[in-house]
This record gives sequence, C-alpha cells and structure tokens, in this order.
Amino acid sequence: MTVKRQGATSALKRLAYAQLLVIGFSLTLPIQAAPASLAMSGFKPLIGGQWVLGSTYQTYTWGPDQQSVFGESFVINDGEKSLGAKGLWYFDPASKTIKGVFVATNMPFTVLHYRSHFEAGTLVSQVRSLDNLGNESRYQETIRATQPDAYLWELTEAGHAGSTMRAEFHRAP
Repeated sequence: MTVKRQGATSALKRLAYAQLLVIGFSLTLPIQAAPASLAMSGFKPLIGGQWVLGSTYQTYTWGPDQQSVFGESFVINDGEKSLGAKGLWYFDPASKTIKGVFVATNMPFTVLHYRSHFEAGTLVSQVRSLDNLGNESRYQETIRATQPDAYLWELTEAGHAGSTMRAEFHRAP
C-alpha cells in the first residue's frame, strides 16, 4: 500500500490547525472562568492555616484557578489526628451557584450537599444531610468572619422549632 504524499501533508496541516485551535481555545479559558472566580472570592478570608475549636480544626484551600475550595475537618483524640470530613465547594456554571459536597466519617451524617452564596461577607448555605441509611435532614449553615483570625459558625435545623448550634473558630498562630 502506498501513501500519497499530498494526502499526508494535508493530514499534517489539519492536525496543526487543530492544535492551534486547542491552544487558542485554552488561552480564552481564564476569561471565561472570571465569573467563577468572582463568585468564589468570598472564601478568601478562610483560606490558609488551621481554624481551631477545642479538639477539632478545619482547613480551607483553593482549588484550580480559585474556582473551588477544598475543606477538611480533623479531630484530635489522645494526640492522634483523624480526618472527620472532606469535600469541596465549587462554582456550577450551569446554575450560576456555588454547590458543595462533603463526605464524613464517625459522624451522624455521611454526606452533605450544599447550595451556597455570600450575603454581605457571610457564607450562607442550604445543607442537605444524609446518613448511612439515606435519611435526610436539612439545615442552614452560616460562616461569618468576626475578626481577621476568627469566624462564627452557625447551624440551624430546618423547620419551625429548629435548634441552632454556634461556635467560634480561631485561626491557629
């Protein structure tokens, strides 16, 4: 079988054009990602360090291009650190909202689903909690910076007589 030289050149040109299109498209991605970065910018005060409350602490780190935030929760028992929960918030371009999902261990829930937004610097989340059997509970969670190295966390159970838990986390020195 013989390969025609002209056909091979034509195929190489098409491949080169395709690569140029991919490179050109990838150069436009940061411009298209701007709405996500803007929506996620409210997380900035939480990023970095350890946020401590008693024998627990939380960490928050940026994901790629600041379009997501990874969160982890740890518990210290007898000097041993164990992971309690891990997940992320991300900007969903289809719904133009911040969504999140966290998975936990040794807690009354297994999975948490978040729909979040910022109101005057406060992260407000509607949370759907699922236990191992699939039983669902609903909450509103807020995280509000109270000073540069502290934030107030509140979790209110959905419903008319919903109870609220509150705690203030402090960034470890």
